[in-house]
Amino acid sequence: MAETILVVDDDIDILELVKMSLTADGLNVMTASDGPDALEQIKANSPDLILLDLMMPGMSGFEVIEKLKAGSQTRTIPVIMLTARAQTHEKIEGLNAGADDYITKPFEPKELTARVEAVLGRVRPTKYINPLIGAMGDWFTETGVEQLASHLQTAAMIQQKLLPQGSPDLSGFDIAGLLQSSMAISGDFYDFIPLDNECLGVAIADVRGKGIPAALLMVMIRTALRLVCREEASPASVLKRINDLLAIDTDSDLFATMVYGILDSRSMTFTYSNAGHCYPLHLRNVPHAHSEESVITPLKVGGLILGSFDFTTFESETISLTPGDAILLYTDGVTEAECESDATFYGEEKLIEIFQSSRHLSAETICRAIETNLLSFSGKNDLNGTNHWSDDLTIVVIKVKHKGDM
Repeated sequence: MAETILVVDDDIDILELVKMSLTADGLNVMTASDGPDALEQIKANSPDLILLDLMMPGMSGFEVIEKLKAGSQTRTIPVIMLTARAQTHEKIEGLNAGADDYITKPFEPKELTARVEAVLGRVRPTKYINPLIGAMGDWFTETGVEQLASHLQTAAMIQQKLLPQGSPDLSGFDIAGLLQSSMAISGDFYDFIPLDNECLGVAIADVRGKGIPAALLMVMIRTALRLVCREEASPASVLKRINDLLAIDTDSDLFATMVYGILDSRSMTFTYSNAGHCYPLHLRNVPHAHSEESVITPLKVGGLILGSFDFTTFESETISLTPGDAILLYTDGVTEAECESDATFYGEEKLIEIFQSSRHLSAETICRAIETNLLSFSGKNDLNGTNHWSDDLTIVVIKVKHKGDM
């Protein structure tokens, strides 16, 4: 789309010459013959650049620049001064007032176009973030941006501290988790919650979207989970309580998916419920005469997503676990990780393959094996470098220890 230039001059011949020259170069051109007319047109049309004569009767170009720089919506519009060749002091005064460049009269059309294109090229990046500038208001200053960056850094640190700081200690189990955020702050989370000496709550969740809104909802869900998981006996009841809280306090387009389960080291069981989340994978080792094979079953029992429907109900399922079994919980950032070369998704099939091939490793090493496989597939060589995931990704692995490992 062609950019719009406003030309302001009390000389009609200059207006026509500039309009004809810039229009021939593919730009939209508006004209104004004095300062008040220019300000009205700027207010109504917000041009991409202003060519402004400094010496005009009534309201000078200096006064127009002063009013532009005082307005929150107009201060970023670039201004090129049109000045008489001999008036060097005008150039200095105009630049000090906030003008971006100057052109002396008389001028060559080619020089005019070159100056206009040079200034537009410098300010185009700013043009596309102007809506953000308006939304940020007074935050959009050097100090404001520094403060916002500091707040985001603090929020990221708080989120990191909300995550488990190590593997939980539950007799008979080896458990680990991994989270890689696509931004400074994340909408994913996982949690390990000791319920008593022999039971552990395990949760993984994915909040719709990314960034600050998702992170705020994530903290809200985690807080609700921590409050209700000790009051409700079943994972289905826990998810129901969280869903009802979210349905009351959030808009329907703000929602999350989640799996919550209880590991019981006495009965060696995992009781879980699923709120619209990726199905956890249950790996069972099946012994044969001379070998051992693994069978993977998705755990599908649960209900709808959290937060959108106040009528949602959930179901729980209990599965028995034996030594060598493993459970993999993950967010869709894993299966939807994209290959940079051909835009294909990682997918569940590749995830199952790496889960099976690494099943004899520790829970922590399985997490890292999946991460490494994802990096190789996607073409991202450094998680902390310039290549970032397009979505948050989280992995939790639960392994049942063999008797000799307990």
